[in-house]
Parts: sequence; C-alpha cells; structure tokens
Amino acid sequence: MITLITIGQTPREDLLKAFKIGGVSDFQLVGALDDVSQNEIDMLEKQSGEEKLFVVLKNGMANMNHEIIEQKVENLIKEYEDCSDAIAVLCMSEFTCTSNKTEIIYPIKELKGKVGDIKSNDTTIIFVPIKEQERSAKIKWKSVEGNKHIVTVHPKSETILEEIIREIDLHRPKYVIMDCYGYGYELVEQIENKRPCTCYNAQHLLVQKVMDVIYE
Repeated sequence: MITLITIGQTPREDLLKAFKIGGVSDFQLVGALDDVSQNEIDMLEKQSGEEKLFVVLKNGMANMNHEIIEQKVENLIKEYEDCSDAIAVLCMSEFTCTSNKTEIIYPIKELKGKVGDIKSNDTTIIFVPIKEQERSAKIKWKSVEGNKHIVTVHPKSETILEEIIREIDLHRPKYVIMDCYGYGYELVEQIENKRPCTCYNAQHLLVQKVMDVIYE
C-alpha cells in the first residue's frame, strides 16, 4: 500500500489521475487538513509566515503557513508509516519529516534530480501557483544555472495552458519547471507538443518514483 498525502483536503480526483494513468493501483489518499473545520482554517490562514503554501479545500482554496502544514504532514506520517510500503507527500515544498519505518517520497527531491541538466547558457521558466511563493522559489532554485524567470500561474486557472504558452513565447525557455504539485499531469504533453522545450512536472516524476518503489 502506498499512502499519498495531500496538504489540503480530500477528495482530490485530480491528484489521483496521474497514478491511475501511471498504473498504480494499491494506494490511499489522505489530507493534512481533512479533520480541520472551516473556522479553524480561517484562523490558520491569518497566521503569518515566511512561506505560504497554496492548499485546495473541499469548498475553496487557501494560502497557509508552511510550518502549520508541515506539522500536520508529520502527524499523518506517524499515523500511516506502519501500514505503508511508502508515503508520498504531494507537495513541492521542502519538508524535513522522516520515518524510520517506511520510505518518504518528496516530489521536490525527484525534480531537483533532473535540473542538473540545465546549463549556464540555458533559459528556464519556473512556474509557481501564488505570488507569495516567488521569493521562496528564488531560494529553492538558486542552484539552477542560466537565465531564470519565476512566473505566477495559478494551477486552477481556467486558461492555464494559454497563460503558460504566453510566458513561453515571451521568454523562449529551453526548460520549464512546474513548482507546484497541483499543475496537472497532462500539461507536460500539452506544452511540449506546442513548444520546443523540456517540461519538468512533479506529478510525472512522483508517479515514476512510486512505480520504482513498487517494483523494487
């Protein structure tokens, strides 16, 4: 059994699509905010912090302090580590949560393993979901060489593909990094079919990692 943790609330059929397409069948999805009331969410959203995370709720969306989400993720890891072959955290933020009982998979680690191919003469666009993450994205991707553009495009935008293509046409990147787990699985093929660039998407890379764990 693979346990998937979303930093918001379930159900999230959009997040399960990638695993179904990738051939993963034995999994369960749990949410870091599943047992949190709307009143508590309203209170938590008002708390300040250096990094805000975009979370999807049953009835809307919110931007929440990283530290709050990390504590709730850690609690879920402790709850499910005994019954999971691996736990995957469906978020592109950098967490420190670990386990002595099962493997913890973070998409940011998988994606950072790919960007070493980017050279000093390359141009890269890094897409983030909310403006509050632009500052932390500069720090997160500091090691990426070349000319970098950090651009906000909301993953739930009805015109997301058009917005992304507009930025690609403006900056003409060789690489695209999608710095949010909410950017859909299908976007890679859609982008690469329209423009000559390499697109790194967390959903693709995490499914590949989960399959590796299953067949080890």
